[in-house]
Amino acid sequence: MSTPVIPPSTETAPGADVLLDVRDLSVVYEPVGQDPVTAVDRVSFSLRRGEFVGLVGESGSGKSTLGYALTRLQKPPARNDGGEIRFGGRDVADLGAEALRRQRHGGFAMVLQSGMNALNPVRRIGEHFHDVYRAHGHVPRGRWAARTAELLGKVELDQEVADRYPAQLSGGMRQRVSIALALSLEPQLMVFDEPTTALDVLVQHAVMETIATLQRSEGFTAVLISHDLGIVLESADRVLVMHEGRVVEDGPSRAVLDAPQHEYTRMLLSHYADPRAEVVTLPGFPDRSRFEGGSSEPTRPGAAVVLDGVGKTYPAPRRGEPPVAAVRDVSLRLEPGRSLALVGQSGSGKSTLARLITGVERPDSGTVRFGDLDVGRLRRRGVKQLRRDVQMVFQDPYAALNPVRTVEYALTRPVLTSTDLRGGEARERVLELLRTVGLDPAEQFAEKLPHQLSGGQRQRVVIARALACDPQVIVADEPVSMLDVSLRAGVLALLEELRRERGVSLLYITHDLLSARLVTDDILVLHRGEVVERGRTAEVLQHPQHPYTTALLNAVPDPRRTLVR
Repeated sequence: MSTPVIPPSTETAPGADVLLDVRDLSVVYEPVGQDPVTAVDRVSFSLRRGEFVGLVGESGSGKSTLGYALTRLQKPPARNDGGEIRFGGRDVADLGAEALRRQRHGGFAMVLQSGMNALNPVRRIGEHFHDVYRAHGHVPRGRWAARTAELLGKVELDQEVADRYPAQLSGGMRQRVSIALALSLEPQLMVFDEPTTALDVLVQHAVMETIATLQRSEGFTAVLISHDLGIVLESADRVLVMHEGRVVEDGPSRAVLDAPQHEYTRMLLSHYADPRAEVVTLPGFPDRSRFEGGSSEPTRPGAAVVLDGVGKTYPAPRRGEPPVAAVRDVSLRLEPGRSLALVGQSGSGKSTLARLITGVERPDSGTVRFGDLDVGRLRRRGVKQLRRDVQMVFQDPYAALNPVRTVEYALTRPVLTSTDLRGGEARERVLELLRTVGLDPAEQFAEKLPHQLSGGQRQRVVIARALACDPQVIVADEPVSMLDVSLRAGVLALLEELRRERGVSLLYITHDLLSARLVTDDILVLHRGEVVERGRTAEVLQHPQHPYTTALLNAVPDPRRTLVR
């Protein structure tokens, strides 16, 4: 069944102060030797001056391709395949290279998705601004430093940031620099492509507040591209929903929230819930409410993970600065078959604890024990046991798999190293693992390369690889943060099912409080390396005692709770 094309919104009817007018735009990808793929299919809409519009859809919906087309940043194999993009009454397709360069000053700009990848790692931040001034000639050389300090101030950064390299900044700071660089051209239209992806919830909230404040103060038209409908509804005046290359919904944010017209929009909205609610469920996810009152679940015999007074300090990142105390006096206990969430923003110490528990690093103080093993003092035999019994599921399913090796190869290696299975028995074990994580027909998935899988399928392969050793403990480090909302529920449900059926202990590391509520029994909240709150997950999230926990909850995007129009 094809996705219907909807007419342009009446919100931008003829006669309105239209800045950008898109009519019947199609964009096609034509890779060499492959069939063409239509990424944007006959899309029409208009944007008024000073309007804040959200463009939402999941991976593959065409939203980023549309953003690149609007700003003339698309490159081969992408090409426009019909339609018009008129900016200020002029078709941008008619602009030559020099005219396009001039148009970018006072015209349109784009903030790319990854703040780190968008910046040159070997040039200081100030030099990035100087390159823009030099290319466009709109700032006199004598004012370069002052203008850079002014722009950094607009995005709430100190002027000393200009002397740093990108690697010396946090993810949120890098994203603010990218916004300031785009702002340096004084654009009338700014397109933000997933500006909060991979940022923790507090930084995400702060970046979105900065964007909203700038949009009001500078008066530019904003297009916010995101797969997160909650973030879009919080910020945008109007929402366009894309699905399979087409705009399937276009209307004011309040109307889209209260009365969504398309089934795809309703599906996106159904994947939001308030982690503070008495009972939390998502489509396709098992009801956990019977576990939240304190009843115990079946467990298998196994070893507990116990941390007692653990501390870890890293050397100073720069000369003249003090060492970094990543973890300070942390104690916790994860019983066999149970699930524990480690929650906190970036830099709180979550991933450091994961490295200590898996034996990648050793604590400076305190003890880390897995059953009878002292993880901080392991010899060769103990290391082998730990690597078999404690397995890691990594955050990025794209980087966690070798891109030139098949799925079968990725799973066969741990089967061969951790079991006595060989030949046909090893292959059958691989196929069994794929079926266990819901990848069936297993024979077909075994032959695929990672790029032939969706993000959710890749993460299932990573989970299958962790299960190959039949571990007692799985440490899942932000396993759904890079997945679309409809894929998150499936991966979370899989983790919950594996834990309940196999008795695997789950240490779930996240800044996402909703997912923590869905898959964990207990929660431990970390702030600046210290435990500030702990207890039953439902109890802590419904009745937080520490201000930091409350701040995390208040920053969770939830259109039903926080939309103000």
